[in-house]
Amino acid sequence: MSTDIDILYRPGFHFTPVKNWMNDPNGLVFHRGEYHLFYQHNPFGTKWGHMSWGHAVSTDLLNWQHLDIAIPEDTDGAIFSGSAVSIGDEIVAIYTRHTETNQTQCIATSKDNGRTFTKFESNPVLDLGMADFRDPKVFRYQDRWVMAVVKPHEHVCVFYKSIDLIKWEFLSEFGPTAAIGGVWECPDLFPLTCEGEELWVLLISLNPGAIKNGTGTQYFVGDFDGVTFTPRYSTEEPRWLDHGRDNYAGATFNNSPDGRRIFIGWMANWQDLGAHPATSWTNAMTIPRELGLTKIGEEIVLTQQPLCSPTYELVIDATKKYRSGLTGFVELGYDPETQQIFVDNYTADVKPVNNQIHLKVLIDQSSVELYTSDGVSWITMAVFPQAGVTRALSDFG
Repeated sequence: MSTDIDILYRPGFHFTPVKNWMNDPNGLVFHRGEYHLFYQHNPFGTKWGHMSWGHAVSTDLLNWQHLDIAIPEDTDGAIFSGSAVSIGDEIVAIYTRHTETNQTQCIATSKDNGRTFTKFESNPVLDLGMADFRDPKVFRYQDRWVMAVVKPHEHVCVFYKSIDLIKWEFLSEFGPTAAIGGVWECPDLFPLTCEGEELWVLLISLNPGAIKNGTGTQYFVGDFDGVTFTPRYSTEEPRWLDHGRDNYAGATFNNSPDGRRIFIGWMANWQDLGAHPATSWTNAMTIPRELGLTKIGEEIVLTQQPLCSPTYELVIDATKKYRSGLTGFVELGYDPETQQIFVDNYTADVKPVNNQIHLKVLIDQSSVELYTSDGVSWITMAVFPQAGVTRALSDFG
């Protein structure tokens, strides 16, 4: 039964679990007509613990059918983050098994479209004897499988290859570089095309050490030859996927129709979890976003476009300061002196076009996502206003 506080904060078009705790999206894969969203889940409470894979499916990425727990915590360990691939009629999940002393990579298979999984009896398939070694993202590359997985405290992403998902061979390492102020987590590596050229994008989440020493996801644009990822540009300074505080541990779908690269992130952060109201569910996902690349000046940057339509649109004179919002919710806008958009005290650089800034805003019951129409700059924030505060924007001029 929904309570008043559940109704007040439950998002209308962002994914939330039916009840209890949720964090990282896991195992994102399109299989037999359905998008599968697995996620870190505590089946027993609204706080982190008993990590298992929750599960939901959708045909449009906005309307989700909640399903039973896909891979529960067991006596052999908790089920930490990972990925999934589609092979014929099967889904194969590749996940980190966590114990107090060891993290190893394991697999489980499903022959009924993800409704039930059977763990491989000879798990683990990759064990370095390390307490922290996690978050495998597996994808198809030519005639083999490639895994990107992190050594979190060493700030290293390791690449392996396999023919059968069971025997894995070391390829190369990437890092440490760019932002290393916290642990590296949840890598993802995938190709995108820009002006007819294929490039590769590597995502690495960081906690803490991101913007304002919070959580965040940095990205690198470069080349991958099946063995080594090589950045195209300097990695001395990080490039952030999102300039807000609440987009972490995101991943992209394997096997998406039409070759689209679709991303979903966890719309929360580890520093502010105490701010979440005492609802029957804890945390939401970002809106699904289609990723792309565009050239700005001499460099190629990542773009994101939301796969939904309920947006406010703002076309702003780039010579004037603009603010919009209501006290108790958020204040957002554009500052011509710094050439930045902002949501409260989080900012992102923008470049005016013909002396205009074209912004779009996604507002749900407990979140705001502000972004430029070209998808280059994003600020994502989970926000929990007091009862009675409107979500409608009002111009301040």
